[in-house]
Amino acid sequence: MGVHPTYLALLPLTLSACAPDYALTGRQPDVDPADVTDCGFTQVVDDDGNATNFWAYDCNPVFTTTGEDWAPTIDNSAFLVTEVLGHPFYQLWYTGVEDSSNPDGWKLGYAVSAEGTDWVSSGDNPLLSSVDGDWDASSMDAMQVVWDPDTSQYVMIYQGLNYDENNLAIGVLSSPDGVAWDRLPQNPVYDLMQPAAGLDGWCWPLGLDLGPVAGYTGYLAGYDARANTCSAYQLNASDLTSWSPSSTSVFPAGDAGAWDDMGQVSLSTASLDGSDYLFYVGFGDWETQGQYQVSQHQFLGMAEKSSGGQWVRRPNKIPINNTSEGSIGAVAARTVGSRVHLWVNDEWDGQTGVGYFIYDPLDTMAQDAP
Repeated sequence: MGVHPTYLALLPLTLSACAPDYALTGRQPDVDPADVTDCGFTQVVDDDGNATNFWAYDCNPVFTTTGEDWAPTIDNSAFLVTEVLGHPFYQLWYTGVEDSSNPDGWKLGYAVSAEGTDWVSSGDNPLLSSVDGDWDASSMDAMQVVWDPDTSQYVMIYQGLNYDENNLAIGVLSSPDGVAWDRLPQNPVYDLMQPAAGLDGWCWPLGLDLGPVAGYTGYLAGYDARANTCSAYQLNASDLTSWSPSSTSVFPAGDAGAWDDMGQVSLSTASLDGSDYLFYVGFGDWETQGQYQVSQHQFLGMAEKSSGGQWVRRPNKIPINNTSEGSIGAVAARTVGSRVHLWVNDEWDGQTGVGYFIYDPLDTMAQDAP
């Protein structure tokens, strides 16, 4: 059985530049985000009225559509944040469809930002377009992007779908500059519909990072038909063509009856002040649409790493959802200075967009507040 999410997958990134024969290491910036953005931030409170460590940007959403005629509707997005001479630089890749009532087919766009809130789209858009009859002709989503300094290229993995052929698989793109992308000749590199590692199949990519030594590592949602869940498994690759998920879940679905008991559709990790955090979009229900299941009731959750190296989830969802039924699609987390910056796909007044949030466990935002 195929599994296909209806969410905007947003995630990691990193910027490249010309490689000089010297190195410049800038001090990591640690400024009040409100000093460099047009609007301020408001502290998020939980359902009981208690203040949390999350802060919402007052002018959300920061990205909905670019006004480009090829992408009046944005389907999915992937984020990357890096430092250039000590200052953060933000990149965004997104897929769009010309007709939201006929989502079959897609195009890929690119935008950049100096502060993560105001985005300028590339004059080269669209960068890629779907090809009729190809294995990914119907959809490109769950995109994950990293910059690989060893090979001097961006690497993107994504979930591709062909409704007519009932295909669901992982594809790989590479780019020297984030604009000119090449499809890997071996695509698709991994069939998500084949049983493996004791599972009945795979749901979608969840995240991607550079490997600790070489290659790439990330997360992939594995499908267990007995529980009908999609839990996170580690995904490793020695090169762009050889992708292998682990056989043991590193972050299972929530307990039965919990708000996230069906699993995750997106996750992103970040480290700050010696602590590791995992932010994820969990879901609690499925809806059958033809031959696929679609995730429903999606909210933001988080976990922290224990001294034993295991992820320990917080039981309650993070109260930043805009709709009571839960329409959060994806999350991207990046540490900048003494805070973790989050970009979250959600629904604003019936329109899908990206919101900007701060996770501030060190309470620096309250200190900067007037």
